[in-house]
Amino acid sequence: AAMSKIQDKKDDLLYDHLMEREELWFDFMCDTGDGGNSSYSVTRLLAQPFLEVKGGSSKHFLPRGDLLLIGGDLA
Repeated sequence: AAMSKIQDKKDDLLYDHLMEREELWFDFMCDTGDGGNSSYSVTRLLAQPFLEVKGGSSKHFLPRGDLLLIGGDLA
């Protein structure tokens, strides 16, 4: 609903800055472990402009998400 093409009213919260994009990338982080060290490690990876993922002989570059979803029991 936040990205739908509706008339913008004064009282509406319409987040349409991503509406014109071809694709939307999002990252999901949850239950990174106990303590700050594991949370920091995952957060540091998510803050990079892209991640290089190697699988066998192939390599993929994944962009940082436009949106970060945080889940888990302490979110």
